[in-house]
Amino acid sequence: MKKTGKRRRGDALSENIYNATIETIKKVGYTNLTFQQIAHAAKTSRTVIYRRWKTKFDLIYEIWLHKTRKALGGELIDQIENTGSLRGDLLRLLSLYQKMFTEVSPEIMNAILYEMGQDNQKMAEMKAEATTKNIQTMRKLLGFAKARGEKIKEVSDATLTLPFDLIRVENLLRKDDIDKNRLELLVDEILLPVFRE
Repeated sequence: MKKTGKRRRGDALSENIYNATIETIKKVGYTNLTFQQIAHAAKTSRTVIYRRWKTKFDLIYEIWLHKTRKALGGELIDQIENTGSLRGDLLRLLSLYQKMFTEVSPEIMNAILYEMGQDNQKMAEMKAEATTKNIQTMRKLLGFAKARGEKIKEVSDATLTLPFDLIRVENLLRKDDIDKNRLELLVDEILLPVFRE
């Protein structure tokens, strides 16, 4: 007897598993998530999932990378462009980061943040790498402002991470209330006073 359904492979299978993972987290929460539940939701076998990902965090991290690249078209630092003003540059940065948050989904972002709070070497390394990238991104952005002749304060690396910390907190607390007006308020009332003399 011939099977009527097509066997999913490659990108189609991955996308299906990614979506099934997000939907399952919505139902049971990340801490209760199992590969068996994901396999059931994705209509595939646990073997398929275990063959590719050792832990649920490996899967979550891959979803995060995939959706981030999809939202931004590459690395965040490469999307930072000279808009003509520090305000415009900061607004572009927050808009890009918010676009990434929206594409990735609150479920995956919260799972990543949960894992970052866990005490293990792998997460410490990932957190350090993300922080380094964020600092480099802000240095590039502030470099545009300095080149334009804008007066920029000398700040610590900890302060350079502020825009990223701020948008993460906004997404944790406000979720659906983050629109262009909210991003402009964050830039005008919080970020510009911190970075501009």
